[in-house]
Amino acid sequence: MLDAMIDAAKRGENVFISDVRTRFAEISETEARSIFIELLLLDGVGRVEYTLSVPRLTGPEGEAVQFVASYVRAEVYNILSSMGGRTMTIYTDTSDAVVVGILRGLHDDFCVGLPRSQRTGYGNCVNVIDRMLAAIDANSEPFTFVLRDIAERPADRSTERAEKAKTRESSGMLTRVTADLDGKAICGIDIGGTDIKMALAIDGTIVCFKEYDWNPTSYAAADMIVDPILILTRLVRAYASFAADGGDRVPHELREAMGKDAGIENIKSAVEAAEKRLGDRLLALDAVGVSFPDVIIRDKVVGGETTKTRAIKRNPALEFESEFAKITSLDEKLRALCRSGGAVKIMNDGPMSAYTAAVETAAVEPERVADGVLAYSLGTELGTGWVDGDGNVPEMPLECYNFIIDLGDFVARGYPAEDVRSNVNVNTGLAGTLQRYTSQSGVFRLAIDRFKAKRPDLYREIFDSGFVVTTRLDGREILAVPTEPRDMRKAFLEHVMALPEREKDEIVNDIFRRIGVYLAITWLETVHTVRPDCREITLFGRVVKNPRCFELIREGALSVESDIRLHVADAGMANTPLMKQLDADPDFTVAQFAQAVGAIYFGNQGLIG
Repeated sequence: MLDAMIDAAKRGENVFISDVRTRFAEISETEARSIFIELLLLDGVGRVEYTLSVPRLTGPEGEAVQFVASYVRAEVYNILSSMGGRTMTIYTDTSDAVVVGILRGLHDDFCVGLPRSQRTGYGNCVNVIDRMLAAIDANSEPFTFVLRDIAERPADRSTERAEKAKTRESSGMLTRVTADLDGKAICGIDIGGTDIKMALAIDGTIVCFKEYDWNPTSYAAADMIVDPILILTRLVRAYASFAADGGDRVPHELREAMGKDAGIENIKSAVEAAEKRLGDRLLALDAVGVSFPDVIIRDKVVGGETTKTRAIKRNPALEFESEFAKITSLDEKLRALCRSGGAVKIMNDGPMSAYTAAVETAAVEPERVADGVLAYSLGTELGTGWVDGDGNVPEMPLECYNFIIDLGDFVARGYPAEDVRSNVNVNTGLAGTLQRYTSQSGVFRLAIDRFKAKRPDLYREIFDSGFVVTTRLDGREILAVPTEPRDMRKAFLEHVMALPEREKDEIVNDIFRRIGVYLAITWLETVHTVRPDCREITLFGRVVKNPRCFELIREGALSVESDIRLHVADAGMANTPLMKQLDADPDFTVAQFAQAVGAIYFGNQGLIG
């Protein structure tokens, strides 16, 4: 069995972690070794238990041991990336020297005990956990592993926790946030990897939308990320101030600044002039709700291990922790744009997807959200969101985009992370993570692979169109999607998304079916690690807004998991007053701006309390 998995990986085939887990669980007791994991959660009270099986191994070295070790590390990494935790206690038969060697190695594999600046690979998730712990309590002890013999394992406490969870009653918050908007000016911000989208509502009416393209992965200082967010918030506030004042027309410069292609310097100039002209008529926001692509705890950005901060981390002129603190304090900077007593609520983009879906569903079928809502956002990364029936986000990293789902495809891992053909995570250097499977990078990688092998005409077309270029990195030739002088990521994605209708070719269709397969594996990993009560998945993002692409994704997902239920966040989700206004807008769509509207409701939740 192990030899077959390793051979498949060498041939460049996927070896999914869920399949490995299933196969290992089928091994007879005499041939298997059990590993029991107890995770103490971030709150210091809750505990979650996991059980793994691995084959008994005869030697400390060799391909089989390396593969099993990679499986154990991936399991632990996926648990910590999604759940966080204060301590992971692992129980096994400590007489098994091979398994004990793998488990003892976790301390070094995950860089526990090292300074944050020296952690790499698996250690990135420990950085996130330690920052979360510090945000909860500055005196918190850092994350640790504990290894104990199986004889010391305590009784299972999961049944008691499950029964307690069932006693919770709903507060009705998901419907209250949509009904109490009178007398309030609330800005909703959806911050993505390629653009920022904004919506501002006054007295329950959306007065403006704004879209701004950016590329935060190239920004080498925190101000380059924070300042555009603040300037754009000031922009929509100024625009709304004029719109609310019938006696003064919106200045021409401000109208131009609201255009999609306006540059940040022109926007800044127009905003400063408008604010000066408005004087004391400048609107004071009541609340700001933000969807931000990083780990959030208690409205603080605490992750720091995403592509958006990679250039900052690599900037030798900066000390990362102090520089990242400027992003962590985004809530305070936005609060300065609000009235006294105003609210700023920040949520990770994945949970914001789930929150938005929950609010819209609760408006017509409140019983469907009683167990919470799970959502995936397919963008530059895979955002994963889970909120409970009251619209609350559990305090956990939920960085499911970091899940290692593929222990195989050694061919793709041979390319550097900067190569579009690689399956190596550009942040962590780990192979097989969702970043290169279900997000836009997954589409790019599959297109290159499929077209080169079976559609050379389409392969040439993506080069002729400038979507992919050949360049050199450290003396090695690589393929890359350009981001300068023009960012080609959106254009490349839109091009591939249009091909199923244009080509009507199964080679093209297979790209999106394969994305669906990866999405189903993601769902299986989410169930395994996070264990959400909800069973329906709402999908957001540019990839699924194309009906044909979504149908192909759905076909692929069903080929893996026949019970998976996928829904797209489209116009059919427009059930609340603000979302209906968005749906009726001639220029902006629910698929594009749903999370910005959801952020308005989340900001209102901060006012309701």
